[in-house]
Amino acid sequence: MVKNLLGYLLFFIFLGLYSAVVISIGTDWLPDHPVVHLLYYPFVGLIWVYPVIKVMFWMKRRRERQES
Repeated sequence: MVKNLLGYLLFFIFLGLYSAVVISIGTDWLPDHPVVHLLYYPFVGLIWVYPVIKVMFWMKRRRERQES
């Protein structure tokens, strides 16, 4: 139960910080060109999935060990 709460808390903190960094980079550092934005936002929109999947599998693995 505590592992799930910690996992969800980490997920929301990570997603908030990741979104802030991505938006900051996209608005402040990238050139204001539609093609650059067309390539950047889908790419960074998919990158966050990998660490979140790792945390979700970690949460599930810990729960299965406790139930056994």
